[in-house]
Order: sequence, then C-alpha cells, then structure tokens
Amino acid sequence: MNKANLTRFGPTVFEHEKGQSTTYSATFRGIDGPAKLILWDDGLESAQITVNGDNVVEPQTLSGDQEIVIPLNLKKENTIEVSISGRLGIRVTQVTEADLGLLRQGYFGLNTSDMERQRAFYDLLGFVGEIYPAGPETSTTFAQSLGFEDDYLIHVSLHSLENPPTMPFVDTVQFRGDSFREEPPYANLNHIGMAYATYSTTDLDGDFAYLHSRGVEFVSPPTTAPNGERFTFMKDQDGAFIKLIATDQGESSSPGPNLVRLVNTNMNVTDLERSVEFYRLLGFTESEPSSQAGTGEFAAAHGFDGPIEFEGVDVSLGADTDGATIQLRQWATPFDDAPSYPPPVNHLGIDRINFYVKDLTAAIKTMNELGFEQLGPVGGAPEIGIVFFFDPDGIKFQIAGPQTGS
Repeated sequence: MNKANLTRFGPTVFEHEKGQSTTYSATFRGIDGPAKLILWDDGLESAQITVNGDNVVEPQTLSGDQEIVIPLNLKKENTIEVSISGRLGIRVTQVTEADLGLLRQGYFGLNTSDMERQRAFYDLLGFVGEIYPAGPETSTTFAQSLGFEDDYLIHVSLHSLENPPTMPFVDTVQFRGDSFREEPPYANLNHIGMAYATYSTTDLDGDFAYLHSRGVEFVSPPTTAPNGERFTFMKDQDGAFIKLIATDQGESSSPGPNLVRLVNTNMNVTDLERSVEFYRLLGFTESEPSSQAGTGEFAAAHGFDGPIEFEGVDVSLGADTDGATIQLRQWATPFDDAPSYPPPVNHLGIDRINFYVKDLTAAIKTMNELGFEQLGPVGGAPEIGIVFFFDPDGIKFQIAGPQTGS
C-alpha cells in the first residue's frame, strides 16, 4: 500500500481589503474520514470558515505570520465557505492509502502535425525501433476515452531506441480532419503541464554538432547547469522540446546521434508538495531533489534572458522500472500560471503519459473511490484497456492494463 498526504483543496490564497469582508465558496472531493485544515496568516484581520456547514474557524482577529492546523472530517463531496478580511492561505490535506498496481511507464504521448516528417525526425535521432501503423485509424471507444464526443481520425506510430521496439516508447499521433487541434506545443519551458522529455547521450557535444548541421533547432549550445549536469534543449518540427543530457556510461561514440535511454518526462506544477504526494499515492516512492537557480548561459539554455529558479524533485517507481521517472518542477522565476491544455488529448506537443497496471478494473475502482474522476469511459478491449485521469494540475495521465470485468 502507498500512503500519501493528499491535498484535497488548495493551496489557495484568499484576499480582500481590510476593513471589508467578502465570502468565497467552492466544492472539492475527498473520502469519508479525518483531514486537516491548514491556515497561514499573511496579513489577516478576521476570518470565518465553514466546511460542510460546520463553522471550523469562528470570527476572530489574527495577527502576524502563523500557521494554524484544525482537524476536520471530510465526505466524498465537500463544500467550503471562506469569509475574510485581509489575506489568508488555505490547504486541506487528507492522509490516504491505496495500491494502484503501477508496473512501468509504457510511453509518453506526443502529437504531430505531419507523421512522415516526424518519423524522419526520429530516424535522425537514431530511433531504430518503430511500430507503424500502430493502432486503428478510427476507434469510437478510444476516442471517447481521450475526451472526444464521437470518433476521431488518426495516424499512430510507436518509436523506440531499440530494435525490436521496447518500452518506454514515444507514442506519436497525428490527429487528422476534424480531430486536429491547432494549439501549438508549449512555447516556454516553464508552462504548467508536460513541457519536454529527457534523453541521455554518450556524446552530447558531438550530437549537438551533428543534429545542428542537419537543421535541428536548438535553444542553445550544450551548457553546464549549477548541479554539474551538461544539457541542451532542442525542438522537433512542431516546436515540442526534447532535452539531451550527457551520460558517462562509457559507450563508444559514433558519427551520428548517441542517445542511450529515456531519462524522465517533465511536468511543471503549481505546488510541488501537492504533486509529490499525488504521485506518491500512485506508487512513486523514490525521489531525488533537482532544485536549481541561475543566470547567464544557464538561463539562456532554458530560453530566458533573465534569472531562472525552480524547485524540483525527480520521482520514480523504483530501480526495476527503467524509464518510469517523472521530473516535477515548480517554477518560481519566471512564473507562468497559464494552465495545462484541457481535453481532448490532441494538442500538438507532449500531452499525456501512460503507465501499465496489473488490473485496470481494480485501479479504476480505487481511483474513483478516492475521489478522482476519469476523463472518459474505458477504451480498448478486455485484454488491454485504457482510461485517463487528471493530476492536481490537470495534466493527463493514462493507465492501461487487463480488464477483469469485476
């Protein structure tokens, strides 16, 4: 079982001019059981908070920076009303246990405007394994699971650094006709959502020179980060970011690309604490800090003129699940609060991540019981079905596995 201290509401800062009062209300999900209301005073004059009709904070005067923890009991569906004068931060947390049975990462999904052009790009990068076409051009059940009302029209190709192809793949999709969506990949590396994927290479400088000479767009030449990592960001033909980092595994270099493996998939989040606990619930129990800050070449290598700073942690399912690593980052400078793209799952760039589970039926039942709503119905077949859920920032993750029918 995985235990996590989930954020059920917030973190949210409520603010109203002192000397006056206003009321905010919202609904949120939980499970029947104990929870905590966490308040932090940031210039508060008075506050009254009601949860599920019960006054949990009576009108009172607070002063100075302080944190208050108040025990609660939540239901599956909850309401909160906040009447304040001044400024107050609120978070509701609830300790939860679950076993979703995640086994490994299957792929991250990347949408393209031109499948043949994208296949040539993978060839240039040295992806020697491919399954094409992969999947039907139309499928109503799959389409509805991705957030479409009816059917879609697509091309699908799976790409791997090994031949025969192995997981984790890149699941590349070209949505066609009325299924196509014109929103571009995220233009900046600090946008909330999935901004890039990271691959390691045994010859970073050589690969940069080789790919640059063949017209691949890079944000900057290879740069050394404050933590010593050597890296560079490049873009595919649609503008989706891919990060390359140097590895010292000792493999011999060749004139072409020397990519070794998928290291992680990035997720930019609005609250690191909230996201770490959510992925802990899914089974991501191992973590490694990755916070950094810098200026000059380091900032320019991320596409910014001024200083950059972010908190970060890399989380994984364990040593036996190669590729199942997520890089969580909360940007402080520059901060962009634009949300991740809403459904359906068809904007250009990286828009989803897939994980395989032991029992899809059981995993869906558990997620629903914990208060998480799925994007659409289950797609696929009994032997392998798929369904989408949202993380706390609306990032879409897919779980897939056999359906037991119970």
